[in-house]
Amino acid sequence: MKNLIFSIYTSVQDSSTRSQTFFAKDTVSKSQRTHEQFKKYKDQLITVKKSYAGLCGANFVLVDAVDKHFSSDEFDSINFYKHYLIEKFCNEYDNILYLDFDVIPITKESFFEHHDMSVINVHAVNATKENIWHKKAKHSEKSYIDIMQKHFDRYNMYCKAKCKLAMLSVDDIMNNDYHVANTGIIGGSSNALSQIKMTERMSECKHTLDCAVQENMFGDELTQYFFANNECFYSYIFDKYKIEWHNLSPDWHAMIFDQLNYTVKHQLHNAKLIHMINKRFDYIWGNNESTI
Repeated sequence: MKNLIFSIYTSVQDSSTRSQTFFAKDTVSKSQRTHEQFKKYKDQLITVKKSYAGLCGANFVLVDAVDKHFSSDEFDSINFYKHYLIEKFCNEYDNILYLDFDVIPITKESFFEHHDMSVINVHAVNATKENIWHKKAKHSEKSYIDIMQKHFDRYNMYCKAKCKLAMLSVDDIMNNDYHVANTGIIGGSSNALSQIKMTERMSECKHTLDCAVQENMFGDELTQYFFANNECFYSYIFDKYKIEWHNLSPDWHAMIFDQLNYTVKHQLHNAKLIHMINKRFDYIWGNNESTI
């Protein structure tokens, strides 16, 4: 069997939408912080993935040039580009594991041997109000408009889930499943992954999104955050076309946001693949020195 692990590294300019959003308790934009941290820890982030590929008996490819664009926003375009690459690599490899550049493998277990590669393996968040809304938003006495403006943005998983549900309703598919895939880690066989057909279905997804925005079933306050997002489209395709997938356990996709130190340490202790969403690579490497 010919296996592949691949990732993408390319600098995103600060004109991105993320230049207007911030990680918790940070004073610089997500775009700037990501650029700085990737530059500082680039070598470690590449080496740890390459080493893990070797452990798994897989080839490793780092894609550092984007030759196809899907959105005017660089960050969003790159996230669609990975699906284009998965489709391309499906013609060359039997099994594929995609890792966002901020993912750090810290296990000696092979992803390919541990998981059923005949289905798509991805972690999906059950993005209900109960699970996603911050406690300050849940208990706020402010108006719904104020809550939406203060506590939410277009990348919030609750907003993505509502967008997916609105798109499905356009197709007369009444669904109450709030699961939204986090596409930072995707694994499966070429046969399984080829079912998504993201590039082929892009026009369909965008048209359905436009219709959902026009129908405005969840009101202006929420619909303002609907946009062409790869995770929303991926989850929409899952549900519409009834594609079989497996929800990765949290240890195989440990998402680190801005939790308290105890929670972070607990997650890191149990993790196999760490998705350092907050870009705090010092949790792993300290002052730029590997501890893995």
